[in-house]
Amino acid sequence: MPPCISSEPRRISSSTRGGGQQRKVRRAEIGPRSAIASIRAAGLTHIHTTDKKKALEAEQQRLKRPAPGGEQSGRPSKAARGAGLKPTGPAAASVVPDEYLPPNKILFVQNLPDDSDAVTLTNLFGRFEGFREVRMVPGRRGIAFVEYENEAGAIAARENLAGTQLGGKNIKVTYQRQ
Repeated sequence: MPPCISSEPRRISSSTRGGGQQRKVRRAEIGPRSAIASIRAAGLTHIHTTDKKKALEAEQQRLKRPAPGGEQSGRPSKAARGAGLKPTGPAAASVVPDEYLPPNKILFVQNLPDDSDAVTLTNLFGRFEGFREVRMVPGRRGIAFVEYENEAGAIAARENLAGTQLGGKNIKVTYQRQ
């Protein structure tokens, strides 16, 4: 039998209780419950308190398994999510699809042909009431902002021009995110 493990109950003297009173070793003095359960399953009931560190280290070493990547962390590794999975956090739930954005005075136009310019878009969107201006985005092809004086003109333009063919492409017209 190993020197640190005994099948007999271990009693230690307690100087705080006075004299030669004896008390049993408590579970908290021995260590983690998993080590105790393993030792008791082996038919042993108590551990000498002087050698408890050695016994716990031996038990922990026996339970350790190599982690992926050669690292000995003792914890299971977190499985990586696939690239095609959607995020499920609280920030992901707050994104509103373009179709459900509330109306406002500025329209966001996408999927424009590369050769489209401000004059072409002014001719297209200028026929609706309250048209103010077209702003092309420098350095980005295929998108623009169209501003109206009031929401009524922007609503009419969006309803009539969404999905219109321009230069062989169907343009997408939505309200600007606020």
